[in-house]
Amino acid sequence: MVIRMLTEGHGIEAAVGAAGAGKSTLMDACRIAWDASGITYAGACLSAVAAKNLTESSGIPSKTVAAWLHEIENGKGLRGVDVLCIDEATMVDDRAAARLMTEAARTGTKIIAIGDHLQLQAIGPGGWFRETHYLVNGLTLTENRRQEDAAERAALDIWRTGDHELALRMLAEGGRVHAAETADEARSQILTTWDEIRSHWPNPQDLAANLAVLAARNSHVDALNLGAQQIRRAAGELGDEHTYALPGGDTLTLAVGDLVRVRANDYRSRRGEGPDVLNGYRAVITAMDAEHRVKITWRVKDVTAEAGYRYESAWVKPERIASGALSLGYAMTIAASQGLTCHTSLMYGHGANAFATYPGITRARRANHIWLPLAVIEDEETQARLGTARSEKELLPRAVLAFARFLGQSKPDHMISDLLRERPAPAQLPAQPAATEARATERVPHRAPPWSSLTPAVEQAEREAHRRRQASHARPDSKWEAIMADAITKLRSQDQGVLTRALATAYGIELPPHTVDEAQEAITRTRQRVSEFDARLEAVERKRYKLSSEQREQLGQMRLKLERVAILPITARPYGSLSVEGLARQLADAEHGASRAELAVAEAIETERLLSERLAAEGTTGQTRGEAYAVELHRLVDQVGELLADDDRSESGDGSQATREAWEAIRTSDLAGALGIPQDPAEAPQDLGPQLAELCDRASRLGHDLDKRARTELASAHQRAAREREAVQRFRSVATELQAEVALRDTIATRHPELHDIEESARLNQSRGQGEAPTPQQVPDDGQSTAAEQSPPQPQRNQTR
Repeated sequence: MVIRMLTEGHGIEAAVGAAGAGKSTLMDACRIAWDASGITYAGACLSAVAAKNLTESSGIPSKTVAAWLHEIENGKGLRGVDVLCIDEATMVDDRAAARLMTEAARTGTKIIAIGDHLQLQAIGPGGWFRETHYLVNGLTLTENRRQEDAAERAALDIWRTGDHELALRMLAEGGRVHAAETADEARSQILTTWDEIRSHWPNPQDLAANLAVLAARNSHVDALNLGAQQIRRAAGELGDEHTYALPGGDTLTLAVGDLVRVRANDYRSRRGEGPDVLNGYRAVITAMDAEHRVKITWRVKDVTAEAGYRYESAWVKPERIASGALSLGYAMTIAASQGLTCHTSLMYGHGANAFATYPGITRARRANHIWLPLAVIEDEETQARLGTARSEKELLPRAVLAFARFLGQSKPDHMISDLLRERPAPAQLPAQPAATEARATERVPHRAPPWSSLTPAVEQAEREAHRRRQASHARPDSKWEAIMADAITKLRSQDQGVLTRALATAYGIELPPHTVDEAQEAITRTRQRVSEFDARLEAVERKRYKLSSEQREQLGQMRLKLERVAILPITARPYGSLSVEGLARQLADAEHGASRAELAVAEAIETERLLSERLAAEGTTGQTRGEAYAVELHRLVDQVGELLADDDRSESGDGSQATREAWEAIRTSDLAGALGIPQDPAEAPQDLGPQLAELCDRASRLGHDLDKRARTELASAHQRAAREREAVQRFRSVATELQAEVALRDTIATRHPELHDIEESARLNQSRGQGEAPTPQQVPDDGQSTAAEQSPPQPQRNQTR
């Protein structure tokens, strides 16, 4: 294909590349040849981040299609560009493609279009790429080099033939298709799976690079994003957060630690303000300041860096966030993932047609999963006829069938010109012997004989059977002429049955039965042949593989030796040097620590529940505990004010006595202790006002602190529960290792007693020489520390004997 791209004389070339077939590698190979021959080249992509990815993967400097069209309008156009490579050409609409090709014809630029008409189509009128590929007799990259699972690759090959139902069934057999009753249940299963898998990548940057959650519609993406953010918030992984108002009345809540996706280009390098922030970047919020600006950090490919990448950061103002420049990035649309390659992908299938589903289930190398909600993909008539699925065994086939029927409605883009006139024939390629030979080699791969991958014995049998079939089809002249003469005679007599049987006998073919008796005879003959073949095969196998008693004994000894070789020495096992008592003690400590951590988890969860219920109840009443505290004090102050006012209205009122009575009412109230009220009030009633105002201000602050303390205690309880869960996992992990050591020692004592004696002697000598080092769990504690603050028993790293 590279030779075709470089040497054959079309002004435009089109190549179809299946997902994972190596389109970027093809472009890189062409670039190397263009560099060697002095040809100038450039790339065109639909989005800025796709152009950057093409530049990084193939070395071809690229811009967006919109940028090229802008240059064409301004007069510069494609001058100085010998070759223009259009990546993901299927997504470029006909109008943009027509303007690019018109300009290429003016400047003499060759266009190379790379795409796949079975993937996402253009938003506007499309079909030019598919038609161009037909007209220029373009080639196709078919070998899938991305998916690691052979069964998954086979299913994707079937998908490209158009048999979506068979491909989905094959994926379902491999555990890649999951069915749910409702849409909410499907999204919940996706988020649960995401939460389980993401533990492999604790770093959010690694998580973004390796795990993709996909959906066809923005509404489904938003629901998945909110669910993923809530999971991380509940796990205590997010920091300070702020809610931004978006156009249309929506809101967006972002927190430090959130995974976000850039939704608008910001070419800051042109203004000298740092690196460009491109539409499609997935970044992590690493800081948030008092003005609610957020700092986002993303990875950039860098071959000079030790890890192969470097980090870049930029601050985003709240005005840009409010305009929609950022969104949560845990999930994305399938269109946004075009060109992405990751470790695992999880796709929500509802709303995706065949051209969106195919790229959605090909993004990952290790595993591509898709969820199908039956309630929304199955038509109403089928649901009314079959009702609710009664079991998982019924649910999955129904979901696969319903989704395949929906995919069958997807039609590729076509050129309108095909409806107005007859489609022209493909162009004849120029006569180039070397290129023709290379293309023939590429298009007609060598097919090895069917027995090439078999064992020698089976291969010999297949060769002999092949030879017999060829001999049965051989037609000696004399015999064949006699048969044909007889056949002609029978044909003239119009005895078709006799003629057919004569020809079948001549060519060694067994005809299918036409009557019940013939069918019964055929079944009987087949069963007899199968029984005879099984008997002969069993006899051969018995004769070939029957072992004598001596051979069986030798085989058993060999297995024992292999088992012993596989056993690591005690210096290489984490707990191999511990004595039996030390092993039992550490195991008990680990289990005790796990139990304490589990109790602490339950206590923290209960505290969190009580605080949440209390805050929820306060939210229902519309008044928090701190607000009620302040209201109570203000009510008391109002009562004191009324008491002083009554004294002022009396003719012989004693001001000092009224002041003391008013102050006594405040001092004896339930709020006096918290407010720190002094024993002596002001001397005159007019001096009591400032003290009362100070008390009101102090009560408001105490009420605010009371509410803030409740929220702090809730967050602390949640974080404490998370820490204790981690402690449980650590203790359980150590206990599992200790139990494995105990089981291994039992196996050694039973099957390898000599090795058991050697190990026990080594442990005894080591304990006499240096003793067993105490572990953190062997040191008594005062009973006040939590399980999360204690470390589980650590493996004693044994010294080499």
